[in-house]
Amino acid sequence: MRHKENYLYLLVFIFISLVLSLSVRNILMVKAIGLCMIFGLCLSAYLVTRRHRDQLILIPFGLFAVAVSVTTDTSADPNFILLIINRFLWIGFSAYLSLMIFRQIFYAASVNPQEIYGAISVYLLIGFIFAQIYEMLFIFDPLAISFNPMNFEGGVLQSGDLLYFSFVTLATVGYGDITPAIPFARATCVVESVFGIMYVAVFIARFVSIHSNRNQDTP
Repeated sequence: MRHKENYLYLLVFIFISLVLSLSVRNILMVKAIGLCMIFGLCLSAYLVTRRHRDQLILIPFGLFAVAVSVTTDTSADPNFILLIINRFLWIGFSAYLSLMIFRQIFYAASVNPQEIYGAISVYLLIGFIFAQIYEMLFIFDPLAISFNPMNFEGGVLQSGDLLYFSFVTLATVGYGDITPAIPFARATCVVESVFGIMYVAVFIARFVSIHSNRNQDTP
C-alpha cells in the first residue's frame, strides 16, 4: 500500500536535511536548505497523511510556515517578532507531523520495516523541534548557550550548530563545545534528554509487545 512506503521517503529526506544542515556554514546556503526542508516536510506530510482532517491542518500550516520563512530569509534585517513567529510555526508544524506519525505507528497491528522507519523519523523530528526551541532561546538571550568561539567559523553559532547541540542532548552523548548557560536552557536540555530516552524505551516495549502477541496468536 502506498502509505506504507512513505515513511522511508520521509526518513531519507530528514537524514539528508540533517547532514546538509550540519555540514554547511554559508549563510545563503543555510537559508536555502532551510526553505527546502520546509517544502520537503510539507510534501512528506501530504504523503504520510491518511486522514483528510490532518491534511486540512498540516498543508495550510506548512504553506504559511514557508511564506514566513521566505520573508525572514530574504530580509536583510528581519523583524524580531517575525523571527519568533517563524520558529513557532516550524515547531508547531513539525510537532503536529510527529504526533500524526506517532499515532499511526503506535497503534499499528504489526511491526514491519515501515513502522520502524516512521519511529526513527519521529525521533529525528524531535531533535529538529528542540533545535528550534534553542534558536528561540538564543534570539531572546544570546548568552543562553555557551560555546567556545575558537571552535566555530566566524566565532558565532548558526542554525546547524544548534541542531548539532540538540541531537547531542537528545542522544545524551555528553557536552563539550556547546553547553547550556542559563537555568531555562538547562531545564530544556533535561526535558529533551529524558524525552529521547523515554521515547526509545516506549517504542522498544511497544514493538516487543506486538511481536510477542503475534507469536502467541500463531498456532
